[in-house]
Amino acid sequence: MHWTEIPGLSQADMENYFLDAMQPNSTLKHHGVIPRMDPRFVSCDFEKGTLDMAYDVQAWELNPEDVIHGGMISTALDTSMGVLAHYYTHLAAPTVVTVTMNVSFLKPIVLGDTFHIKAQLDSIGRTLATVKAEVRLERDDTLACIATATFMAVSG
Repeated sequence: MHWTEIPGLSQADMENYFLDAMQPNSTLKHHGVIPRMDPRFVSCDFEKGTLDMAYDVQAWELNPEDVIHGGMISTALDTSMGVLAHYYTHLAAPTVVTVTMNVSFLKPIVLGDTFHIKAQLDSIGRTLATVKAEVRLERDDTLACIATATFMAVSG
Protein backbone atom coordinates (compact mmCIF):
# COMPACT_ATOMS: atom_id res chain seq x y z
CA MET A 1 0.00 0.00 0.00
CA HIS A 2 1.27 3.48 -0.86
CA TRP A 3 1.24 6.05 1.97
CA THR A 4 -1.39 8.12 0.14
CA GLU A 5 -3.79 5.19 0.58
CA ILE A 6 -3.58 5.15 4.40
CA PRO A 7 -7.13 5.84 5.66
CA GLY A 8 -7.56 9.03 7.69
CA LEU A 9 -4.58 10.89 6.22
CA SER A 10 -4.75 13.84 3.80
CA GLN A 11 -3.00 17.06 2.85
CA ALA A 12 -5.21 19.13 5.17
CA ASP A 13 -4.73 16.68 8.05
CA MET A 14 -0.96 16.68 7.46
CA GLU A 15 -0.76 20.49 7.55
CA ASN A 16 -2.80 20.62 10.78
CA TYR A 17 -0.66 17.85 12.30
CA PHE A 18 2.59 19.77 11.73
CA LEU A 19 1.12 23.14 12.75
CA ASP A 20 -0.05 21.55 16.02
CA ALA A 21 3.37 19.93 16.52
CA MET A 22 5.05 23.35 16.33
CA GLN A 23 2.92 24.91 19.09
CA PRO A 24 4.88 25.75 22.28
CA ASN A 25 2.83 23.34 24.41
CA SER A 26 3.07 20.41 21.97
CA THR A 27 4.82 17.16 22.87
CA LEU A 28 7.54 17.94 20.32
CA LYS A 29 8.35 21.37 21.77
CA HIS A 30 7.58 20.61 25.41
CA HIS A 31 11.03 19.81 26.84
CA GLY A 32 14.66 19.07 26.07
CA VAL A 33 16.80 20.55 23.32
CA ILE A 34 14.15 20.73 20.58
CA PRO A 35 12.31 23.80 21.97
CA ARG A 36 15.66 25.61 22.29
CA MET A 37 16.36 24.91 18.60
CA ASP A 38 12.92 26.37 17.79
CA PRO A 39 12.06 24.45 14.60
CA ARG A 40 9.51 26.05 12.29
CA PHE A 41 7.07 24.29 9.98
CA VAL A 42 7.43 25.66 6.44
CA SER A 43 5.45 23.31 4.20
CA CYS A 44 4.47 19.73 3.50
CA ASP A 45 3.15 17.68 0.60
CA PHE A 46 1.02 14.64 1.41
CA GLU A 47 1.22 13.11 -2.07
CA LYS A 48 5.03 13.39 -2.23
CA GLY A 49 5.53 12.53 1.44
CA THR A 50 7.60 15.63 2.13
CA LEU A 51 8.16 18.07 4.98
CA ASP A 52 10.18 21.31 5.05
CA MET A 53 11.26 22.65 8.45
CA ALA A 54 13.47 25.69 9.11
CA TYR A 55 16.03 26.29 11.86
CA ASP A 56 17.98 29.48 12.69
CA VAL A 57 21.55 28.90 13.87
CA GLN A 58 22.01 30.21 17.41
CA ALA A 59 25.25 31.03 19.24
CA TRP A 60 24.82 28.23 21.81
CA GLU A 61 24.80 25.65 18.97
CA LEU A 62 28.31 26.54 17.73
CA ASN A 63 31.39 24.39 18.15
CA PRO A 64 34.91 25.78 18.84
CA GLU A 65 35.34 26.36 15.08
CA ASP A 66 32.37 28.79 15.13
CA VAL A 67 30.18 26.58 12.95
CA ILE A 68 27.09 24.73 14.09
CA HIS A 69 28.00 21.54 15.95
CA GLY A 70 27.35 18.38 13.94
CA GLY A 71 25.32 17.01 16.83
CA MET A 72 22.94 19.94 16.57
CA ILE A 73 22.44 19.33 12.85
CA SER A 74 21.91 15.64 13.60
CA THR A 75 19.32 16.55 16.25
CA ALA A 76 17.50 18.79 13.77
CA LEU A 77 17.58 16.02 11.15
CA ASP A 78 16.33 13.40 13.63
CA THR A 79 13.53 15.75 14.69
CA SER A 80 12.42 16.67 11.16
CA MET A 81 12.68 13.18 9.68
CA GLY A 82 11.16 11.64 12.81
CA VAL A 83 8.12 13.90 12.86
CA LEU A 84 7.53 13.10 9.18
CA ALA A 85 7.74 9.36 9.86
CA HIS A 86 5.49 9.84 12.87
CA TYR A 87 2.79 11.51 10.80
CA TYR A 88 2.45 8.51 8.49
CA THR A 89 2.49 5.97 11.35
CA HIS A 90 0.67 7.74 14.20
CA LEU A 91 -2.66 6.07 13.53
CA ALA A 92 -1.06 2.61 13.92
CA ALA A 93 1.28 3.33 16.86
CA PRO A 94 1.65 6.31 19.19
CA THR A 95 5.45 6.41 19.32
CA VAL A 96 8.23 6.50 16.73
CA VAL A 97 11.85 5.78 17.63
CA THR A 98 14.99 6.14 15.54
CA VAL A 99 16.55 2.82 14.51
CA THR A 100 19.40 4.13 12.33
CA MET A 101 20.52 7.48 11.00
CA ASN A 102 23.36 8.28 8.61
CA VAL A 103 24.47 11.89 8.11
CA SER A 104 27.00 13.28 5.64
CA PHE A 105 28.21 16.82 6.38
CA LEU A 106 29.06 18.64 3.15
CA LYS A 107 29.39 22.37 3.97
CA PRO A 108 29.71 24.38 7.20
CA ILE A 109 26.72 26.24 8.59
CA VAL A 110 27.48 29.43 10.50
CA LEU A 111 25.85 31.78 12.98
CA GLY A 112 23.19 33.87 11.25
CA ASP A 113 22.34 31.12 8.76
CA THR A 114 18.88 29.66 8.48
CA PHE A 115 18.81 26.12 7.20
CA HIS A 116 15.93 24.08 5.88
CA ILE A 117 15.56 20.38 6.34
CA LYS A 118 13.67 18.97 3.40
CA ALA A 119 12.64 15.47 4.43
CA GLN A 120 11.01 12.92 2.16
CA LEU A 121 9.38 9.64 3.07
CA ASP A 122 11.17 6.96 1.08
CA SER A 123 9.30 3.84 2.15
CA ILE A 124 6.87 2.69 4.78
CA GLY A 125 6.02 -0.78 6.02
CA ARG A 126 4.03 -2.21 8.88
CA THR A 127 6.42 -0.91 11.56
CA LEU A 128 9.36 0.73 9.75
CA ALA A 129 9.56 3.98 7.81
CA THR A 130 12.62 5.17 5.90
CA VAL A 131 13.16 8.89 5.36
CA LYS A 132 15.81 10.82 3.47
CA ALA A 133 16.65 14.48 3.92
CA GLU A 134 18.67 17.38 2.61
CA VAL A 135 19.87 20.32 4.66
CA ARG A 136 19.93 23.46 2.52
CA LEU A 137 20.99 26.99 3.43
CA GLU A 138 18.23 29.53 2.98
CA ARG A 139 20.60 32.30 1.77
CA ASP A 140 21.75 30.55 -1.42
CA ASP A 141 20.21 27.05 -1.43
CA THR A 142 23.63 25.44 -0.77
CA LEU A 143 23.40 21.73 0.03
CA ALA A 144 25.06 21.45 3.45
CA CYS A 145 24.14 17.90 4.57
CA ILE A 146 22.35 14.77 3.45
CA ALA A 147 20.86 12.08 5.66
CA THR A 148 18.85 8.90 5.71
CA ALA A 149 17.13 7.34 8.68
CA THR A 150 14.89 4.44 9.58
CA PHE A 151 12.22 4.84 12.25
CA MET A 152 10.17 2.19 14.04
CA ALA A 153 6.57 2.70 15.12
CA VAL A 154 6.04 1.21 18.58
CA SER A 155 3.07 0.87 20.88
CA GLY A 156 4.34 1.99 24.25
